[in-house]
Amino acid sequence: MISNVTIASMFIPVIFSFLLFFGLIMYYKKKVGISIKPIIIGAVGFIVITQVLEKILHVVVISAFPNYAEHPWAFGLYGASAAGIFEEIGRFILFTWLLKKYHTYKDGVSFGIGWGGIEAIVLMLLINVPNIIFSFMINSGIFESSMLGQLTSEQLTILKETVLNQSVSNSLFMTMERFFAVFLQIALSLLVLYAVVEKKFSYVILAIIVHGVIDFPLVFFQTGYLEQIWIIELYIAILGFGSMVFIKRSKSWFVK
Repeated sequence: MISNVTIASMFIPVIFSFLLFFGLIMYYKKKVGISIKPIIIGAVGFIVITQVLEKILHVVVISAFPNYAEHPWAFGLYGASAAGIFEEIGRFILFTWLLKKYHTYKDGVSFGIGWGGIEAIVLMLLINVPNIIFSFMINSGIFESSMLGQLTSEQLTILKETVLNQSVSNSLFMTMERFFAVFLQIALSLLVLYAVVEKKFSYVILAIIVHGVIDFPLVFFQTGYLEQIWIIELYIAILGFGSMVFIKRSKSWFVK
């Protein structure tokens, strides 16, 4: 059985992701101004680039290498490289082709809010909503009968154990992670925009490398080689604070 408190806590990251998205829009609207088009392009860009194009590549690679979890270093290198290349090249293309007239500091911030804000919403919906549904099914005693035809018995056992292992702390850690992650996305968006403004693709390469370095350690938690989630969350929090500093200081880059 999964306690009602644990189930209720699963709603927190979902609700928070929406509040975070709109809260950042309101905050930066007062702070530096907001550009609506970059927010929209950033949000749509994230979905198309990461949830469609990048996911297609992942399906192909994972199908070819089903035992990827046994090789975290290789998988981490692949995952970090793929994320960095798809996301940073994607930002560069969008700023270059669709946002030609939106190259100011506030445009970069707006784009990052769109990208990072919708990332928080999409990920929390994809992760937590199924877990909430599965939790109610488990508590009602219909989980196995409802899912057996869709999954093998082994997959069913793993999924059930994953849901049963959810806790209030997991939801709180997830909420904190999304808060800091959105500032990473704003910082990277500003770095890529600066590459476009200065016509220096080397900054895009730098963004790809930075993105890869950020993502690489996360695979060790995803593949089970690192079980202490607080280490990952502390890592992301430190990067998030660093991103906040970068966002503030990079404003001077766009002042001509």
